[in-house]
Amino acid sequence: MSKRQGSPHRSRKGTYPARLLRVLSLLWLCTFVFFAPASGLAAEKGGDSAKSDQIKLFGTMEFKGSAKNLKSWNDMLARNAKQNIFTPDSRFNKSTTWAELKAKAEKLPPLEQLKLVNTFWNQWPYREDPEVYGKPDYWASPAEFRKNSGDCEDYSIAKYFTLRELGFPVEDMRIAVVKITIRNIAHAVLVVYLNGDAYVLDNLSNNVLSHTRYKTYLPQFSVNEQYRWAHIKPKAP
Repeated sequence: MSKRQGSPHRSRKGTYPARLLRVLSLLWLCTFVFFAPASGLAAEKGGDSAKSDQIKLFGTMEFKGSAKNLKSWNDMLARNAKQNIFTPDSRFNKSTTWAELKAKAEKLPPLEQLKLVNTFWNQWPYREDPEVYGKPDYWASPAEFRKNSGDCEDYSIAKYFTLRELGFPVEDMRIAVVKITIRNIAHAVLVVYLNGDAYVLDNLSNNVLSHTRYKTYLPQFSVNEQYRWAHIKPKAP
């Protein structure tokens, strides 16, 4: 482009067909470079990162921003960087190593992998932060959760990093902190964008369902390793 812009004094006679051909060729090349790899990813794991912004998670409008000020999340990320449990011989429980869980998951299609991971981590007992960590709110790393168990966001974090190790893109996953409106209590789940939908991995159920099935879940914010989103429920007309 810079070369064409830098040649204003060249004769324009007979140049338009050639220029048009070069432009069309460039557009075709850009389409191939930028979209062909994405199509390969879509076939592998659903590849809904580009479509996630089009999904109104739990029926809300969302606004993307930085996650730098979310201390609980960032402290957990720092600890997790030093506590890798996703090594072949790492034992998750008495019957399963990471290598065994990974081998089992890799034989399944993506949605079945979500179900496997959700059910696996839901075996851990629910324990409140003050009881386990002596703090009113503590976001445990997968290593800490494996050892001590934890509460709702800790289940979601363990599932998030397990799926990341299985090849799910970070941009297709979020920890969503919600309010269960029918009970007026805070809760947290993992949301995974897959096949044009957003699926919920919840410690309250082994079922993995579309976010549209959760009529009483109102997200307060959601977060992954890239961004944080604020959510607003549109007012009914």
